[in-house]
Amino acid sequence: MATTPILNSNSSTGTLGQEDNRHAAYRKIGLLNGLFIGLGIALGSWGISTVTLSRLPVLMPYPSLIAAALLVVALCALTGRLTVQIQRTWSTLLLWLGTAVLVILVISYQPTILRTWMVWLADRRFWGLPIYPQAEADFYVYLLAGFFILLLLVVLGLLETFRLEGVLRELGQNGRFLPRSWTLLLLPVPFAFAAGFLTIQFIGDTTAAAVSLVHQAIEGSRGYEGDLFQLGLKDGINYSAFRGVQDRMTPTYTLAIGGEDAAMSSTFVTITFDNELWVSCRVISGQLTFCADASPIYFIGLTSLITGEPIPEQCLNCLPTVDEQLAQWLAARRSQFNGPPQISRLAQWGSYVLVEAASQSGSYKMTCWFSGVSPVQLDSCTE
Repeated sequence: MATTPILNSNSSTGTLGQEDNRHAAYRKIGLLNGLFIGLGIALGSWGISTVTLSRLPVLMPYPSLIAAALLVVALCALTGRLTVQIQRTWSTLLLWLGTAVLVILVISYQPTILRTWMVWLADRRFWGLPIYPQAEADFYVYLLAGFFILLLLVVLGLLETFRLEGVLRELGQNGRFLPRSWTLLLLPVPFAFAAGFLTIQFIGDTTAAAVSLVHQAIEGSRGYEGDLFQLGLKDGINYSAFRGVQDRMTPTYTLAIGGEDAAMSSTFVTITFDNELWVSCRVISGQLTFCADASPIYFIGLTSLITGEPIPEQCLNCLPTVDEQLAQWLAARRSQFNGPPQISRLAQWGSYVLVEAASQSGSYKMTCWFSGVSPVQLDSCTE
């Protein structure tokens, strides 16, 4: 009689231990399930862009991509962990549905809001400025763009218990993953990759493609002594866009995203060469349309506003838009310069440009903020 309770106790203890191990393994599977789903979506959304940008001399290409990818992976991993903890079908479905919406918003805001935040952290002078503004769109537009992510995560939520139980059954001793358990766990990853890739295509982030196209055009036109138009017909690239600055282009340069105009399907790319040549290019619907020296409207235009001298006739569209109060403020400080000011560009992010105007002696300086691409506007100046 005395041995029976002991045996029952040992059996009960062993069963409880096995059950605890099973729950621990199941929680681990849930976490990994969410993590791999998020990783698949992130790779599909930004993997190709990351590879493309890694081959180009682009200014600060990775921070917003990395931040967005980490957010997506963290959201999916957290949801995967919560759903196996709750283990209720409707809760699981709602959690994955909510996660899908958040993931779609992260993908939608990466080229604009997240990229702007990264600029704010990198250069505090630009803090608070809408460097890459988000185009206005109804919420349902984002949901339509992310339809495949919504569909995938809802289906995976419905099948989660069945699928993860299958993974659990295929574990080896001590919860060790075997080839078949890994296969079952990683099965959604290709579908997640495809959903992320399709979503980014529908959202229409063309910045990586635009930067790559401009880089190709620079390399093809720089130093070329033949007919750029004929070369463009052969390669399908508008090399002639660089005709006006071709003789000043150097092998060393940096590319940057100068802004986007979603209404016109346009992306602006700025190029800074090591000889201080500063060029702005416009890509419309995947085609390079024009490139030009970007400096005149900032250097010649600001000089004209300060000195009161007219813009040279050959310099078309070299005067920025400026309100009357700021124009009068600049005119009142004309005597501080005693001649043409020395203008230098201090920084640029997106279409926001910070320049410095100094007197010839260097005894007087002011900084001025410009914004916009077409037209360019002089926003403010401070001493």
